[in-house]
Amino acid sequence: MRLLHFTLLGLLVALVGCAAGRPDRSVESVPAVPGASERAQPSSEAANVPPAPSAQPPRAHYSIDFEGPAPLRSMILERTLIGRWQTRPGYDADQFEALVARAPDEVRAIARAEGYFDPQVSVIGVAGRVRIELMPGARTTVGRLDLRIQGDAAGDARLIERLTRAWLLPEGSFFRPDRWEQGKRALVDALGQSGYLRAAVRESRVEVDVVQTSASLRLVVDSGPRLAFGPMRITGLKFFEPRRVEDLRPFAEGEPYSIERILDFQQRLSQVGYFTAASVLPDLEALERDPGAERVPLLVDLTESRLQRVAVGLGYSSDYGARVQLAHDHRNLWGAGWQSESVLLLETRRQRAFANLRSPLQSDGWFIGLGSSAEQVDIAGERVLRTQTYAGRGHRFVDGDDFYSLAHQFERRSILLQEGESPGDSRVAWVLGWSRTLRRLDSQLDPRRGHTTQLQLSGAARWLGSDRSFVRGYARTQRFWPMPIESLGLGGGVLIGLLEGGAIAARSRTDIPSENLFRTGGAQSVRGYRFQSLGVIEGASVTGGRFLAVASLEYQFPISDTRRLAVFFDRGNATDSLQGFRFEAAYGVGLRWRTPVGPVLIDLAQGDSVDTPRLHLSVGYGF
Repeated sequence: MRLLHFTLLGLLVALVGCAAGRPDRSVESVPAVPGASERAQPSSEAANVPPAPSAQPPRAHYSIDFEGPAPLRSMILERTLIGRWQTRPGYDADQFEALVARAPDEVRAIARAEGYFDPQVSVIGVAGRVRIELMPGARTTVGRLDLRIQGDAAGDARLIERLTRAWLLPEGSFFRPDRWEQGKRALVDALGQSGYLRAAVRESRVEVDVVQTSASLRLVVDSGPRLAFGPMRITGLKFFEPRRVEDLRPFAEGEPYSIERILDFQQRLSQVGYFTAASVLPDLEALERDPGAERVPLLVDLTESRLQRVAVGLGYSSDYGARVQLAHDHRNLWGAGWQSESVLLLETRRQRAFANLRSPLQSDGWFIGLGSSAEQVDIAGERVLRTQTYAGRGHRFVDGDDFYSLAHQFERRSILLQEGESPGDSRVAWVLGWSRTLRRLDSQLDPRRGHTTQLQLSGAARWLGSDRSFVRGYARTQRFWPMPIESLGLGGGVLIGLLEGGAIAARSRTDIPSENLFRTGGAQSVRGYRFQSLGVIEGASVTGGRFLAVASLEYQFPISDTRRLAVFFDRGNATDSLQGFRFEAAYGVGLRWRTPVGPVLIDLAQGDSVDTPRLHLSVGYGF
């Protein structure tokens, strides 16, 4: 282990080392913005020659001086031929006059696209030097907006309010032709997502008063009728019956169409465990073929998972030591859509076997869960042999799930005392519980934005067969913030915060199975301390307490495409009494290495109450 400490420390040190217009009052329609041509001479072939790759900055064929608003400078250099050809390979000096002659029209088009409709432009090119002068005048604003939605959607006040609020060019905003076109498309798309798939623009008009620099907008959109969900055409099924897919549908045929419900349906198909890929799309071609159709057919394309899977794994973590794992999954047990999961896990400090069953997910998101497990752990001087059998009912939604359960817990426990091992005792509890898990992340494997939350509430009563009555509450939340602040050197990094807490209401922790008590320390907890070594001191052992509090802050910054360096600070502890509660602190550095199975986390941490730093190794985040 000492060799591993020095190896990681050397690696981290190495990585750090690397690491005004004319007074002509008129009303006119907005001119179309011409697309910039790549041709200044009749030869289109020469105009479209791509720049050759070069390690050195390309040489400028002529200089360009620009006088005008700074925000327009980069647009003119990027979008005009005179700007793009300044460093283009294959440039011929005979083309210079044609480029200069074309430039005024291009500059005017760019200014008008930004809402300056009476620009004054001067372009002079002499002896390899170009001077562009632009006086754009006042920028045009939206002085009047007449936005009307006709058809069935006109009676939906909430929808009209939402669409009006999202409109891109409200009164008082700067008018830009591209935003006008984007706004029309966005409005029609939003109506389509709400079921008005035949929505279309009936009238679109812009009038610009150049002297007053004001634009009047009129837009009339006919929503048409609101369509309903139609029949599904399912492809890709081999092992599963179509009704397994139909049962997951959160809507019935004939109900009003909505894109949100389609996305919900697709999410369910992706999470149910039957399929490796799922796509749900409206059949828009069918609607075009039949203009009178009132229902939208759906195309469901699926790729089934393997019916059965056997996996053998080897691994290591600093928490539990070396690991050998054998797992078997069945995704259509008895041909009834039930799923089973069986695992045998042998680790240095833990040996565990469990089997779980889950019923098919229903259209309302509910399912039944059953399972049993046996486990032996030997950590921080506490040796526990425990079994658990549970039955419950869960509800899955788009970004998480709830589970209500009744579990029978049994354990036999012994601890190390100063004079040797205790004779051991046994504990029994019938635990009624509820848990909720929320996952709102941009990636399940390597998140950079979002948060996860776990909530648990459970309890047991002596009059229902448990050795002790108690009520337990637990919460854990982890949030990821991308850091785009390039000016501070923080661009591309990720800030990660963690809060964890728990409490048990009971007269004593005695006779409460250790599965319900709290300890902390180790990887993804209070680093710098041994795994589960922060808790209640009992003899020569550390056991669980009734209270837990942990907080952590970590910043990761990239040193390559697949690696990030981390610095962190953790505080936390577990105890049996809040009186005299003391936070233990730890800090350190780490390496995050992105892999197909999730990030490998390597941390070197120092705890305030221990003499030597500790190395922690794990794969993936603990949610």
